[in-house]
Amino acid sequence: MSASSFRSAFRLAVFCLSSGAVLGACSKAPEEPEFDHGLKKPLVRKLREELTETPCDKVKAQQLAQLLLDTGDMKGLTRVTDTFGEKCGPNIVLLQLAYTANARAGEKELALKAATALVTAQPDNASYRVWRGLSLEALGRTEETAAELQKAFDLQPGQRPILNALVKSYDALGKSCEALAAYQRFVENAKPFEAKSAEVQEQLQERAAKTSCPAQETAATPDASVTPEAAAKP
Repeated sequence: MSASSFRSAFRLAVFCLSSGAVLGACSKAPEEPEFDHGLKKPLVRKLREELTETPCDKVKAQQLAQLLLDTGDMKGLTRVTDTFGEKCGPNIVLLQLAYTANARAGEKELALKAATALVTAQPDNASYRVWRGLSLEALGRTEETAAELQKAFDLQPGQRPILNALVKSYDALGKSCEALAAYQRFVENAKPFEAKSAEVQEQLQERAAKTSCPAQETAATPDASVTPEAAAKP
């Protein structure tokens, strides 16, 4: 919001409070001032007008959303994404931008909404499930976080970043056996140099030494050497 817009809104609020509720102009809350897009304002206006004529033009919608992201108009970007989705169906690029914008702005519920829409559109995309898991984590929904990250890990069990996020969520829940099982599964699916790394092997040995789990969850021997054949992806 520009300084002049803020001052105008403030003066109106003061006027309404001082003059009482009898004035019709003050019977409604003042409209939110238009976002200041700076030098991008003419292009933003042009794209909005064009989308009024062709609301399902995904190229123009994506261009507008990117402009809004670049200028910091997170609410405007969310509105563009929602409007396009309602009229034309979900658009992956718009949802990606909406997630990025809201996660960056700390809008946790809106970030979760975008990530959930992405998962719904592409349920086998592990990255979108990680995004949803991180959004749930930001909201303190720890059990749901672990469940979502487990689904991401099931899709890509050889990815170290997913393993790290999943183990962190299990540790937060005190689920040491599930964390150990995740490390064991990672070793079976990761590339040999990652599976045999000192850090991974140390984690396996340390967690196995501190954890007593059902036999089916700890079938693999943590300190056993991992052959390239066993560690390679199928």
